[in-house]
Amino acid sequence: MAEEKVKDIAQEAENVILRLKENGDGKLVITKSQIRKFLAAVNALTNKVDDYRARNPRAVELSPALASTVKYLKVQLVYQAAREPKKVQPFVETARLKERIDAIGTDLRAYEDFAHYVEALVAYHKFYGGED
Repeated sequence: MAEEKVKDIAQEAENVILRLKENGDGKLVITKSQIRKFLAAVNALTNKVDDYRARNPRAVELSPALASTVKYLKVQLVYQAAREPKKVQPFVETARLKERIDAIGTDLRAYEDFAHYVEALVAYHKFYGGED
């Protein structure tokens, strides 16, 4: 079941990148550095979540502080989209990143799935020729 979820996340990420490439006349408009900025924020939070899990191995929910930091990811994302609306906004909308962040709430597993999704987006962006 978990393997199926990973496949679904990977397939969805690939589909997003292919749609963006299709809508960009064969080019991915968002650059590698733009997409990696968001990945860096997600990775920094993932490190904190991993630390929290190590100290609380039975936890199924994020701590209030971590849940607040997840919500702040949305602020960072919206800021990037506002700075580069023609490049970042289509990526944010097609990948449904704001909705995915909202859906996490305090669910630890939902956050982990989200982090994997963002990693998959970056990987497929690179695979399909995303430029810097």
